Amino acid sequence: MRILVVDDDSLNRFLLMHMLEQQGYTDTLEAADGVTAIKLAEQFQPDLILLDVIMPGMDGYEVAKILKHEAGDIYLPIIFITGLDDESALVKCLEVGGDDFVAKPFDKVILSAKIRAHARTRQLSRKANEQNKQLIFYQNAIEREHQIVEHIFSNALATDEFYTDYIDHCLEPATDFNGDLFLACASPTGGFYFLIGDFTGHGLASAIGAIPVSQAFQAMSRKGLSLMEMAETINKILLTLLPDEMFFAALIVEVSCTGKHIDVWNGGMPALLLQDTNGDIINRYESRHMALGILDVHEFESEVERSEISYGQRLIGFSDGIVELQTPSGEMLGESGFETWLVEKPGIDIKELLTKADCFLDGEERKDDVTMVIYTSQMLEPVTRVADESKLPIKVTSKIPPEYMKISDPIIELVNIVTNELGLFGIHSELFTILSELYNNALEHGLLNLDSSLKQSEDGFLEYYSLREQKLASLENAFIEITIEYFPEHKKLGLQIVDSGKGFDHAKTTEVTSVENAYGRGISLVKELCESVKYSNRGNTVDVMFTL
Repeated sequence: MRILVVDDDSLNRFLLMHMLEQQGYTDTLEAADGVTAIKLAEQFQPDLILLDVIMPGMDGYEVAKILKHEAGDIYLPIIFITGLDDESALVKCLEVGGDDFVAKPFDKVILSAKIRAHARTRQLSRKANEQNKQLIFYQNAIEREHQIVEHIFSNALATDEFYTDYIDHCLEPATDFNGDLFLACASPTGGFYFLIGDFTGHGLASAIGAIPVSQAFQAMSRKGLSLMEMAETINKILLTLLPDEMFFAALIVEVSCTGKHIDVWNGGMPALLLQDTNGDIINRYESRHMALGILDVHEFESEVERSEISYGQRLIGFSDGIVELQTPSGEMLGESGFETWLVEKPGIDIKELLTKADCFLDGEERKDDVTMVIYTSQMLEPVTRVADESKLPIKVTSKIPPEYMKISDPIIELVNIVTNELGLFGIHSELFTILSELYNNALEHGLLNLDSSLKQSEDGFLEYYSLREQKLASLENAFIEITIEYFPEHKKLGLQIVDSGKGFDHAKTTEVTSVENAYGRGISLVKELCESVKYSNRGNTVDVMFTL
């Protein structure tokens, strides 16, 4: 420990220096006046100063002020050695920056004890200062990293700006990074897709999954993939990316080129609301699936709901951050409270909803990210297709053995081949839906002889797919043959699916049960999309004509 002794009296300096040496303080300096003391302090950085008050020229009061200022944030103990005994003088010693005082003639035991006490404080101050510097360094480093990540996020999550003409939306993060996600992208059919998602938690840890989801969503949107494919693909990505305790609740919507036909896939998000022009909530597209990143591929359900809405009606989607708002007294807004806001003022926009949210909070901080999206049904400006349709007639046939049926879904590959090679990106979603329904009927009813009536109840639904998995695992000596023929002059696709099973009553599969209707499934859906659907050979063969 380095100690500076400042006193104009040489005898006092000698006594102090001798006492310090006896106590083991050998690193000492001395100064006979204030100017010399300041120079020595600047050059040698003492840890403690013993300072006389009355000195010629610059007195101890003035020296103490300067030394304290130069010390900065680190505690520099100054002990006044003074012969003054009036209260005002002692008070002034402390006011100018002194930390303690000892009366002349000084008691070496008391002075030594005070030096040790202030030395400990000095050491703690230096340690705290070093830790503070480290914290500032790490804080600056984190801020820089956040800037880099924000730059990457802003580029990776950049989305088509077309949607601003049709969609009112907001993303309000609870921290610097948003665990909620909103994406929108035009489809080659002239419509568009949008996605509202919510990763577990909020902040950087929850937002990190947004980049692969965004890139996958945009790539699939530009190819015109179906919502079923999107949900399956994103689920597969997140299964490998996210830790077990994290998942991604998502609402994916496709709006047709007419602006009023919609497909909805909801996994773990609050219900998508449909509001009519009078302000009434006339439909709720509830979550019918598990959130993404939880179920394995063979367990995952990707069925969508399909609806037709009217011009002027509004689709309103939101994350749970808005319905979980709480007042200072703990009252939660809830979905019913949010719907009340919508009904009370038909046509309310996002800005007004945010104002209502702030009023509801009454100064309380939001605890979760908030996302809201409003789409008003209207005619859309068509989007130019990304490729010209092929003029070459083509016929593709694929005979699928049981070994392949057990490990993969051939429909995705077939649809990708046809749409990519022929430039038919605009029909990707419809073609996938048609072939998926026909293929699943051929597999489940033609080859596996499953009964759809099992799916009438929740328990039966689980039993149906458990039985499907068991029968598929033991399936041998069977096939499904898919033929796709392109007629460019008529702008049509001919589809034929043949299975080697015993046949089935296709009329029963055409009857849409309440469960299937809720999920938007069935041969009825295929008939809506196609020009013609014809079964033959005991249900083993189905021929479909689809107009582009």
